[in-house]
Amino acid sequence: MGVIISAFAGVGKTYVGKHYPNVLDLESTYFKWLENGISHLTEEKRKGLKNRTLNPLWPQNYIDEILRQKDKYDIVLIQLSHPRLKNEQIFKFFDKNNIEYFVARPQKSGWEYIESRLRERGNSPEFIEEVKANFDVFIKEFSKKKYKQIIINDGEFLSDALIQNGFLKNK
Repeated sequence: MGVIISAFAGVGKTYVGKHYPNVLDLESTYFKWLENGISHLTEEKRKGLKNRTLNPLWPQNYIDEILRQKDKYDIVLIQLSHPRLKNEQIFKFFDKNNIEYFVARPQKSGWEYIESRLRERGNSPEFIEEVKANFDVFIKEFSKKKYKQIIINDGEFLSDALIQNGFLKNK
């Protein structure tokens, strides 16, 4: 039975998913949005696009897949949900059904690192602005004691924090 870790944009979910065979980075894009002519774009280029159509099965289709994959992997990495992003139903479902999850988030001072990583990986300026506009709200919300937190120190990545907290072994 694996653990669910919901991690902030730009902290290194994709890296961990690619470099640790016992970890799945479950990208939400394929569950949240219908393809509608954007299948040729990379995951990172799709983020922040405004002309997408919401999948009518969202978020239950994503929740169902998270729970299926949790039995196959030690760690399932998912997007960090928040009411401002209109997908808070995921955490509400977990809370209601007593499903344990962790929140991996940067320090409040970590925006410059996140912004740099988003630019390096090719995210659109619109997506970066959206993440920036939500950054302080996210930090405030996910700093609350009700969340089991994994703090990512400035200049570090998710992999560093997961190793420091005993979720992963150093390679």
